[in-house]
Amino acid sequence: MEGLRLEALKERLANLDATREALVESGREISRLSKRLVSRVLRRDPAGAEEAARELSRAFESLVERVSPYPELYYSGLFYSVAAEYVEAQQLFYAVFRGRLGDPEELRVHPAPYVLGTAELIGELKRLSLELLRSGEYSESFRYFELAEEVYERLSELDFAEPVVPGLRRRLDVYRKVIDDWRVLLIDIESRVKLERACRQAERLLGSGSL
Repeated sequence: MEGLRLEALKERLANLDATREALVESGREISRLSKRLVSRVLRRDPAGAEEAARELSRAFESLVERVSPYPELYYSGLFYSVAAEYVEAQQLFYAVFRGRLGDPEELRVHPAPYVLGTAELIGELKRLSLELLRSGEYSESFRYFELAEEVYERLSELDFAEPVVPGLRRRLDVYRKVIDDWRVLLIDIESRVKLERACRQAERLLGSGSL
């Protein structure tokens, strides 16, 4: 009986271990670049956002090239988490500056993290909507609410087992409450704005003697 031949196995495992370390390190960089892109978008800085989106895409594509030969990593929760954060930032960029959402082929990402990242987009759309409310851009604020609601409804149509898209059901449960509370806030503010406009109009009419 021949002894175990571990040379090739050891080489494969060593490469796997090195790639996992690279994934962890690159994940931190992609997280930083994703936050940078989100910040540029929320500030509505098109030139800065465009540059940040390109830099983020390059970093993510480099990581995919490094990780994809190792299915153990490419389909792991660790990689899904990194890819979902990338998708979340890119989708916000697409929504604000391209007037649509990107598809998995454009973003070059596996369907599972694509779905997870697109679900997380709802939270970023709420942040943007609230920023628009503060600056008095009510119609734009409502527009992003409607987009978030559409994203939620479309993703809710996906009915797959938990291992296929891990964490999707939990995310959607959280965002159902987010959207409900968000709607109540927008309706309340809309009512206040309409009341204020009606009061100002009445004051003008009274001042002109039309009433």
